[in-house]
Amino acid sequence: MRIFPSFNLFFGVLFFYVFVPFSGLHAQNAATLKIQQTTVSVPVTPMLLRDSAHLFTIEQIRTPDLQKQFVQSETPYLSFGPELSAWWLHFKVINELKTPKTLVLWLNRKNFDVFQLWQLRPDSTLIPFAEVGAKHYDDPKFALTTGYYMAVTLMPGENTFWARAANDVGAMHLNLSFHTPDDFGIMSRKSMLLFGLFLGVMLVSLVFAGQLYVMYKDKMYLLYFAYVLVVLMREAYNHSAVVSLFPVMQRHSISFLMVATYGMFYRYFIRLWEINSILDRITKWYLAGMFILVGIFTILVSYEQGPILKLVFTAVMISILVITALSAWVVISNFRKNIRARVVAIAFVPLAAAFILNLLRNINVIPNFPFIQSAVMWGFIIEVLIFTVAFIKWHAAIESDRNVLQAKLNLEEKEKTIAIQAAEQRVKDRIARDLHDDIAASMSGIRILSKVAHQQFAEKIPEAGPLLEQINKSAQSTVESISDLIWSVKPHPDFLNDMADRLREYAGKVLEAQDIAYQINIPRSLPILDLDIEARRNVYLLFKEAINNAVKHSKCTQLDIQLSVDKKQISMLVKDNGVGFDYKSKLETGVGLGLNNMSKRARDIGGDLKIASEPGKGTVVSFTLPVAG
Repeated sequence: MRIFPSFNLFFGVLFFYVFVPFSGLHAQNAATLKIQQTTVSVPVTPMLLRDSAHLFTIEQIRTPDLQKQFVQSETPYLSFGPELSAWWLHFKVINELKTPKTLVLWLNRKNFDVFQLWQLRPDSTLIPFAEVGAKHYDDPKFALTTGYYMAVTLMPGENTFWARAANDVGAMHLNLSFHTPDDFGIMSRKSMLLFGLFLGVMLVSLVFAGQLYVMYKDKMYLLYFAYVLVVLMREAYNHSAVVSLFPVMQRHSISFLMVATYGMFYRYFIRLWEINSILDRITKWYLAGMFILVGIFTILVSYEQGPILKLVFTAVMISILVITALSAWVVISNFRKNIRARVVAIAFVPLAAAFILNLLRNINVIPNFPFIQSAVMWGFIIEVLIFTVAFIKWHAAIESDRNVLQAKLNLEEKEKTIAIQAAEQRVKDRIARDLHDDIAASMSGIRILSKVAHQQFAEKIPEAGPLLEQINKSAQSTVESISDLIWSVKPHPDFLNDMADRLREYAGKVLEAQDIAYQINIPRSLPILDLDIEARRNVYLLFKEAINNAVKHSKCTQLDIQLSVDKKQISMLVKDNGVGFDYKSKLETGVGLGLNNMSKRARDIGGDLKIASEPGKGTVVSFTLPVAG
């Protein structure tokens, strides 16, 4: 065993007075304590004797020869190295009061095999106390405590104590102290409060990590979930008997599993292969070995292979110390250039510092300062909270970046669409120019020549007159159709008002020639709508065809034309007072082919065409086209 005769004075004083604030302190640097009325709590600094062969009994240990072999410890923060031996502790407590005093003897750790106490009272009565240790881990009495405790009644005068402590696997850490019942109650509540906080944070983190994995299917959150679960199992064993799933593993090899799960999460989160490929390969093999070691170590413990366990435990503790230092070095060295490294540094470095102290204590380099136990737990709490906040911020940033990227993609898509539409429009414009310049000009020439021919030859050759007149009308109709086609394919932001002007002009020319009275109800200022070519063309042709049908077939004397536009639809109405017809019979006999064509035009652009007519009652043609708001 190594007890620590000297430690850096500054840190020793700092640890003692900052982290171990015993009030009412009356301990000397020896194994004799004095209890006075003002005593609230006092640490025990015992004398020690190693029992390598586990041979001594309480009767033998009390003999003068063995009493002389005890060595005074210089610290109450006992760390016994991983030797396969029992240790005997010896101390005295002098009750300076005139009445018995009941105090609570507190052992701040659970992770050792056995501790048994004997008290020799002033009247020479030897009182054995119940054995505590790993075999009694699930005792309900200790379910919510970080260690073991026993009520001790100190009789007036000198009370002598012996205790036997042993731990077959790993280092043994003991910190004994006496407390008044009230002080012990306060200390226990503080401990339970810290464990409750830890338990709550861990459980919330498990739910949070599980939810993130379900939402994003990212392996990182599954690894984080595994790590938090292992941490929960580790600290639950050390601080209470609330969670006891695999006690042998939780006690002996849970730290190996914790290193393995955290290493996997750390490697994946920080993308270690991008930072240092060699270290990444080493880390992968090391973590694989850790997983294997969990099983091997558990088996060795079950078969009580002490010497091998000692060697393996020490080697693993040193390797964990090295890998922890390496992990801290990686994140610190990449702190400025890697945001993931910054998150890990902020979250992991406090825990890493606590764990390095914990590992140094485990391999007997520093004493078992009480604050180390709670420092590790606080390190876990801080780490998990920082990672939780980081994940929330992380996905908020990712979501923001995704929205910005989507907006850019939408803009690029819109620009591409506009470019394609512009290219298509240039082709259409060229075709329109060709139609206007070539075909329309040619048809106009034919119309003019046919008209001249009709004037010159109609009287000389009477039978040629009707033919020349028909050629003139066909040429005129073709020119008008080409003009309508050219108009429909040209983009016009004020399409509706332009169409209304053309309708007024067309209706006036046709209806006045037939001496038909008409009423046009079209507002002078129609809204601007973005309609495609097909919709623009078919809406206009439906208007023209409805007017032409009324002129040709209705024998009407009055025609009403209406056009209205709102946020939801374009509405058209053409109503005459003509002879009307049986609409249903014409559709059934197929005579109303023009009506079928009108219905098809309306369906092609998603509109609704209704024709209402009866013989002698005129005809009403109505059309509606839904439009986007």
